[in-house]
Amino acid sequence: MSCNLQENTTECRTSPLERRGVSGAIYMEKIVISPADVAETKSPADQPARLEPNLAPAVPRWAKWAMAPLVLLLPLLCLVAIVLRVAMRGLPPRTRHEWTALLATLLIVSGIVTSLATVLVFSFAPLPPVAGAGLSELDEQTFPSLPTAAPMSAKDVSEKLKPLVAVITLARRSWLTHEEMPTASFGAGTLLQANAEGYLFITARHVLDGPAWDVAKSGSRALIAMSSGTWGTADVVARHRSLDLLLLWVPREKGNAAFVQPVAKATPPSEGENVFVIGHPEGLRYTLSTGIISRMNGSMIQMSAPVSPGNSGGPVFDDRGNLVAIVTSMVDKHGDPNAENLNFAVRADALLEESAWDFESFGHRRLTEYVTRDEALERTVPAGGQQ
Repeated sequence: MSCNLQENTTECRTSPLERRGVSGAIYMEKIVISPADVAETKSPADQPARLEPNLAPAVPRWAKWAMAPLVLLLPLLCLVAIVLRVAMRGLPPRTRHEWTALLATLLIVSGIVTSLATVLVFSFAPLPPVAGAGLSELDEQTFPSLPTAAPMSAKDVSEKLKPLVAVITLARRSWLTHEEMPTASFGAGTLLQANAEGYLFITARHVLDGPAWDVAKSGSRALIAMSSGTWGTADVVARHRSLDLLLLWVPREKGNAAFVQPVAKATPPSEGENVFVIGHPEGLRYTLSTGIISRMNGSMIQMSAPVSPGNSGGPVFDDRGNLVAIVTSMVDKHGDPNAENLNFAVRADALLEESAWDFESFGHRRLTEYVTRDEALERTVPAGGQQ
């Protein structure tokens, strides 16, 4: 079919092919559309609006008011929403759509209300503290008599000396509760002295101050825990000026059992001597490793006993329970691909030099008491150790 546009008219004709059909010839009449006919044609916009039926709401008003209080109980609202979604599978689409829209609105409002309520509760409601004032576990503990008369096996070292080792981490205040919280990084420490007033611990300085020994960043508080995992607060009372050593003090709540950790100084450690290391490598708490002293270099000891991050600040004992050194560093294959079991510690007798420390508050008195007690123990204990 073809159409010719002429002045004021439109003429359409069919071609000969369009005239042929199955039952015979088909002819189309000539159609002429004038401008007047076009002008009389109305667009859909000019036609009167179609009246929509005024349907009643699919969700009754009473149902909306009945479900509104559920915004205060998010778990119950979730359960109701699941039940209604299953029950509405056979309802008409319009009804399902309105119920779905209502449930979605209630769930959003309930989520916002629950989140705000949680923030307010944690901000103003008093929560139980993460750390206590002391270490109740040590208050009731019976301490071993060191040094022992006979050399100890690895099993004896584990049983007697592990209870003297602590987990130490930096104390950070939570912005939400303002309580002291443990951090993700931690090291080890060991008990030097216990008396009626409290406990003196030693650890590596970088456990709290970081590799750069940034005192301003670390502050003067730490969290400490024994094998039970219950945290107690500790005060930093001394930092060594040149060596990676730091002293902590924990006040005692009850009990009066005394303990003094002997330091190997009468018979200094020598190369080839067996040593035992207790720490928390890679978070594996209270791991015992053994080795020998590989090399002595002034105040530093190189040893073959394996250590990893988490051992820092942990003790190095000899087979009679004397404190030989404090673990400080290692060289692993990440820093040097050729490194193989290179582990280092600071000799324990270096902590006895009081002039090398920077003390805080009563730190000088605590260290002096320990040095005096250690010297008295050395004079009274037989050369072979305590029975």
